[in-house]
Amino acid sequence: MTQIGNLFKKTPYLVRDDDTKYKSIEYVENVIQILLSENKIDKKDLKNVFSNNRDNLLHFHIMIKTSIPCEHICIKYENEDIEFTFEEYKESKTKTRAISSFMFLEAFKHQKEKHLIKVFDDIIGCDGKVLFISINKDNLKLFQPSSKHYHYRNILLAKKDLICEIASSFGIDCKQLYLDLDPNIIKQVCKDLNMTYKSLALELGYKPDTINKAASTGKISDQLNKSIEFYLENLRLREELKQFELIKQTLQNVAV
Repeated sequence: MTQIGNLFKKTPYLVRDDDTKYKSIEYVENVIQILLSENKIDKKDLKNVFSNNRDNLLHFHIMIKTSIPCEHICIKYENEDIEFTFEEYKESKTKTRAISSFMFLEAFKHQKEKHLIKVFDDIIGCDGKVLFISINKDNLKLFQPSSKHYHYRNILLAKKDLICEIASSFGIDCKQLYLDLDPNIIKQVCKDLNMTYKSLALELGYKPDTINKAASTGKISDQLNKSIEFYLENLRLREELKQFELIKQTLQNVAV
């Protein structure tokens, strides 16, 4: 993240990088002023404001020195939909460092974990106590292979031991994060892929009653779980093949 100035002549305003398109300080001050007024937050409690565009949605991540109003708030300003997520600024026991998701980014830099830096920068927040997914769950597609969130989930699962180790060293709980990454897979897959239980059953070669029962009880066998994972991975590979064929055809057209 790169600081490009201060809001209200005091609060650092940071963007992902200098080359990224970002809003002017005047624009952000106007939006933040509305947010503060509507949620009765004192301007002096602002610690940092980060601009972080996600999936064509203007997004600001705000670190504040007071209780978090809620995980996220959406407002409309100048015909733009703007999402805000929050992180509570807290000092460590030694009063030397703020406990936040950005501490994790620094730790990952030392570990040379570039993929984790990207994931945490995009979708992970920390309120000083726990790690959590910081974007609106309606915008989250953990089981849609064409979504970057599907890739992010796989990274978070593969690096669970490292993340939990670092979280423990900071005194941060990551249990809820991993519960959120492991919902009822049948319900979530059908939601993310806009499928019915019946259509999923047909794709997997299971009886619809079996899928319905597993979804409603949450008792999903290892075999069924693996079948769903293989199905999702197959969708991902098909999408990659489609993109490869498109690139191949484009190159052939250029060569003619």
